[in-house]
Amino acid sequence: MTDLSSSSALQFLEIEHKFLVPFDYDETVLLEKLKARGPSEAYTTEVSDTYYLTGSLPAGVFRHRIDSKLQELTFKSLAGDNEARTEVNLALDVRRGNQAAAIDAFLKPLGILWSGTLAKSVQVFYFKDVEVVFYRATYQQSFQACIEIEARRPSSLAEAHQVLERWESYLGLAARDRCKSSLLELLVLPALPSSLQESLRKVFN
Repeated sequence: MTDLSSSSALQFLEIEHKFLVPFDYDETVLLEKLKARGPSEAYTTEVSDTYYLTGSLPAGVFRHRIDSKLQELTFKSLAGDNEARTEVNLALDVRRGNQAAAIDAFLKPLGILWSGTLAKSVQVFYFKDVEVVFYRATYQQSFQACIEIEARRPSSLAEAHQVLERWESYLGLAARDRCKSSLLELLVLPALPSSLQESLRKVFN
């Protein structure tokens, strides 16, 4: 069993809390609070996230992300609770342009069961210990607005939880209200073929 108390075990672990808000949510107060804390970096961008489900029973999902600042291929584990998930990011050269065709060819031998693209309008704030993101995401006819708080480089799981709790308190959020589902489950699952829905529900549950 992996010891999550060590920083090395957390290297490829995403630890975050997601909060759902109405799509027409007025983020003015949220953004003012974040700016007041003096982020090391803050920007707004449009993101294209293309997800790939591979294999006979997906235990994880591949994501090709491209926006104005980066391009990367990510593997994320799928679980019932999205608080702590495996996340492995491979940086891609943005100077090469959109590498969607190469990624599709790379993943094809694994057996692509489904792929689809989510569009996001994202506002990102980086601090020493945390990344806070507000975004609106759409997929086909589905849409959702979210606030996400992710601990950055924590030395332990306990420290990550302390960071999340501290920032939730500052932003007026409560851990009990967080959403435990991923965007894949929220937006994409209802549009998938029934056989794939059944396989994924077993993983999510």
